[in-house]
Amino acid sequence: MDFTKKINFKKLLLLQLLCILIFFCHVKKEPEKVWDLRGKILNLAENLIGIPYKYGGYDLDGFDCSGFVHYIYDCFGVKIPRTAKNQGKIKRKIKLKQAKPADILVFKLKRRWHTAIYSGKKLFIHSPSKRGRIRKESLNSFWRKRLRY
Repeated sequence: MDFTKKINFKKLLLLQLLCILIFFCHVKKEPEKVWDLRGKILNLAENLIGIPYKYGGYDLDGFDCSGFVHYIYDCFGVKIPRTAKNQGKIKRKIKLKQAKPADILVFKLKRRWHTAIYSGKKLFIHSPSKRGRIRKESLNSFWRKRLRY
C-alpha cells in the first residue's frame, strides 16, 4: 500500500466517524422532564417536617413560621421578606381555590401574622408555635377564618 492510499483510508475513516457523530447529534430526543420549582419547594418543606419551632429561627436548628418559609424559598434563590407580615405583601393575592402547591399562605392571628406553605388538597406545612414542630396540617375552620392571603 502506498502513502496516498493510507491517507485516503484515514480520510475515509474520519469522514465515516464524522457522519456517525452528526447523525447522533441530529437524532431528536424528547428532553427529560425537569421537576418544577413548586415541586422542589414542596419536597423540601415536607423533608423539614419535625424540626422544632424556634422564635426568630431561620435555619435547621429551628424555625419560626416566617423563617421556615423564608429558608425554603431562599434555598432556591427566590428572595422574599423575612417577616410574616411582609411576606403577606409580596406579589398578587389569590383565592384559596386558585392556590397551587408551594404558594405562601398568610394568616392573621390575634396580634400577629403567620405564614405557611400550601401543599395542596387543603393542607399546609408550617412551624406553628412554641413547643411545636414543623408539621402538615389541614385548613380546618380555625385556619380558614384567619386566612388572609
